[in-house]
Amino acid sequence: MVLKAIGFFFICLWSADFLSGFFHWMEDTYCLENYPLIGSFICEPNIEHHVDPQLMVRTGTFISRNILQWGLCAGMFGILWCIGLGNPFTFLTLLLTSFGNEVHRWNHMSKTGPFVTFMKDSGLIQMQRQHSMHHKQPHNQYYCVLTSQVNSVLERIKFWRRLEWAIEITTGITPKRENRRDSPSQIKQARAAAMEKAK
Repeated sequence: MVLKAIGFFFICLWSADFLSGFFHWMEDTYCLENYPLIGSFICEPNIEHHVDPQLMVRTGTFISRNILQWGLCAGMFGILWCIGLGNPFTFLTLLLTSFGNEVHRWNHMSKTGPFVTFMKDSGLIQMQRQHSMHHKQPHNQYYCVLTSQVNSVLERIKFWRRLEWAIEITTGITPKRENRRDSPSQIKQARAAAMEKAK
């Protein structure tokens, strides 16, 4: 019974990790700040995070950092419940997903409490050194923010690149990374413009 409960928890945790990674990948790959509604609400904060990763450590409260994720996950569970898919698995998976932003923040903190540090060091949640790989330009790897295990599998099989390829050949939609303010080309252009002004 105990082993079954532990197994159930980890299946939900890894599912939540994949879900957090999927939405993170969508934001990083296709989200631009000039999109209507979601541009300023979702895309711009995501881009700001890549420009200044420590911003989420310096600003906000526990509630302000997580309320969007709580609302989205609660809404998603409500929809699943209405169509007959509201069950302990979907509930726990979405509950864990809703705290992805907080775990993400812990990986940007230079110091965390003993319990959080233990969870990171033991691999129960994502290790800091793995998340730092995501913040290397062009921010196109290690999207999952809850654990280190799911990222390791997805990167080994090149899951995200293959998914982008499948989307491009079936819909014609291409990744938008190079059009974002935090892309290498945009940063290079901004630096060049700043140097030109300084002359």
